[in-house]
Amino acid sequence: MQQPLLKYPDPRIRLISGNVRFFNETLHDIIEDMTDTMKAEGLDALTAIQIGIQYNVIVLKENGEYVPYVNARIVRHSGQAVETERTPYYENMSVDVPRYTEISIVYEDPSGEMRTRVFEAEAARVFQHQLDYAFGSTFVDRVSKEVKKQIDDHLEFGLVKDSRDPDATSETCPSVFYRDYFRRGYKYTMLAIAGTFVTPFFVSEAARSTIYTVDKYGLLLTLALIVGYFFYAEYETKKYKQCTSCQTGNIIGTLAIAFAQLLIVTAGVYLWMAP
Repeated sequence: MQQPLLKYPDPRIRLISGNVRFFNETLHDIIEDMTDTMKAEGLDALTAIQIGIQYNVIVLKENGEYVPYVNARIVRHSGQAVETERTPYYENMSVDVPRYTEISIVYEDPSGEMRTRVFEAEAARVFQHQLDYAFGSTFVDRVSKEVKKQIDDHLEFGLVKDSRDPDATSETCPSVFYRDYFRRGYKYTMLAIAGTFVTPFFVSEAARSTIYTVDKYGLLLTLALIVGYFFYAEYETKKYKQCTSCQTGNIIGTLAIAFAQLLIVTAGVYLWMAP
C-alpha cells in the first residue's frame, strides 16, 4: 500500500533507524509498502524512514526490479567525487555532495540471509544517499559549514535539528577523515615489507639479515598504525556521529581486514625472510 512521504520540516527524518531483528510478514509488508510508494511517486530508491518506518531497510529499483537491502552497512570504500543530489524530503532543492565512488556493503535479504554487494559510480552515490537516512542524516550534513549555513537561512524553518541532540548543531561530515592517514600508513608499510620478499634472491646473507631486522621493526610500526587507526576512528565516530562512514560496523570491518593482512605479512617475514 502506498504511504505518504515525509516532507520538510517533518522532524522524523532525523530518527535513527533500528536494525531489523525479525524477518517475518511484517518486514515483507514494509517492503511491499515501500515498493508501492516508489512506483506511485516515480522513485528509484527509498529508505523506510522516508515513509515514517524506523527500520534500516532500503529498496532500490534495479533493472526494473525492486530490490530490498536490510540492515546494510558500508565495510569498504574508495575514491571520491562531487555531484548534485536531490531528495523528495527537501523539495526544489539541490546540493553538490561529495561521495565515495565505490563502496562494498554487507546486508541481509528479506529472509535474513547475509549477503555482500559492491556499488560503483552513480549506484554507489544513490546507496550512500539512502543509507544516510537510515542513520538519521540527510545530504545537507555532508556539505561545508558555509553551504549548510546558506541552506539553513534559505529554508523557511531552518534545517531540521539532529534528533539525537536537538539543542546542538552537529559537526558536518568532512570530505577527508584523518583516520584514513593511519590506514594509508599501515597499508603502505605492509606493501613495503612485502616488497622485500624478493630480495633473498639477489642479496647476501648479511644483507638479508639486515632486511629481516628492518622488516620486524616495520611490523611493529604497522601494528602501531592499526591501533592508532582504531582510536582515532573511535574519536571520529563520536565527533561525526551523523556520518554513515563513521559507523562502528565500518571500522570493525576495516580493522578485521587490516589484521588479516598483517598476519599474512608477518608470516612472510618470519617464515621466508628469517636468515
